Amino acid sequence: MNLDNFRSAFRGGTRQNRFRVSGDIFTEAGGESDMTQITGSPNGNLLIKAAQFPPSTLGIIPVPFRGRIAKVVGDRQYMEWPIVIYDTTDATYRRFQEWSEAANRHVSNNQPFVWNDTKDVLTKWTVEHLSSKGDVQGANYDDAGTDVLKTVELVNCWPVEIGSIDLSYDAMDTVVEFPVTIAYDYFQMITPEPSSPVASNT
Repeated sequence: MNLDNFRSAFRGGTRQNRFRVSGDIFTEAGGESDMTQITGSPNGNLLIKAAQFPPSTLGIIPVPFRGRIAKVVGDRQYMEWPIVIYDTTDATYRRFQEWSEAANRHVSNNQPFVWNDTKDVLTKWTVEHLSSKGDVQGANYDDAGTDVLKTVELVNCWPVEIGSIDLSYDAMDTVVEFPVTIAYDYFQMITPEPSSPVASNT
C-alpha cells in the first residue's frame, strides 16, 4: 500500500456540508390537523444548518458461563435527533412551537384529542447525504439530478425540545438560528433506485 493506492481507494472522500433534510411539521388550523412541509426549495430544506445521520445502539445481554461472559444481542435503542435551523421571517420557529403545543398545552397542561391519532401528528423526516462530484456514472440520482450517496428516513417524529433564540444588541454579522431535538421510533436506510442523471442547461 502506497499513496497512489490510497488515493485510488479514497477517491476524495465525502463532505459533511453536502446534505439535504426534509420533513413535515404538524400544525393546527381551526381545530383541524394540517401537515406543513418546511422546505426552502423543491429539492429539500435549505433552512437546516446542521443535522446528522442518527445513531442507534444495540444492547448487550451478558450471560455468564463457566467463568466467561457470552455477550448476547439485546434490544436496539434510538437516540433523539438534534438539528439546527435558520430562523426566517415566515415564522418557522413559531410553527415548531405550535407542533410542541399540540403535544402538551402550555396553559392547561393537557393533550388535545388530535394527538391520539398518531398518523396525523407524528411525521416522517428524511436525511440525505449528497455527493460533491456532480455526474458520476452508476450513481443514484434523484428527480433533480442530484447524486444521493445515502438516505435515512426517521419514522414517527415529534419535537422533544425547541431551543432558545439568543438576542443581543452587540450581536453583529450573525443570523438567527435555533436548535430542535426530535424524537422518533426508528429509522431505516433507504436505497434509491439507480437512474440516469437529469439533463441540465447549466
